[in-house]
Amino acid sequence: MDPLSARKTIAGLRAAIGVGTLLAPRVTAKVFGIDADANPAAPYLARLFGARELYLASPFLMPAPGLDEQELAARAVPVDSADAVAALAAGIKGYLPWRAAFPAAAVAGVAAYLGTVAAQQA
Repeated sequence: MDPLSARKTIAGLRAAIGVGTLLAPRVTAKVFGIDADANPAAPYLARLFGARELYLASPFLMPAPGLDEQELAARAVPVDSADAVAALAAGIKGYLPWRAAFPAAAVAGVAAYLGTVAAQQA
């Protein structure tokens, strides 16, 4: 995958997850294997996550003159990597069932990979 395709892909994924979690946090939680009924704070936390995802997608969806897309993509890689580690830790500690922790870690890992590719010279 080339850097431009990676930027478009990660922006689309972030936008979809961001809009989904803002508009339908319980549905999105269910897609990720999280029981929002068992945790009343889940929709609130999902919306915070959704806002973050839209923020990270915005430079690629609405580019501005002089915007360094490579640098912005590179800066998101540690965030996505931390998300992957957090998901795995949640599975290990039992905060999330593995049916939720593993897909969350996988999505974050894919995002870190796409960010690494997106950070390369186009």
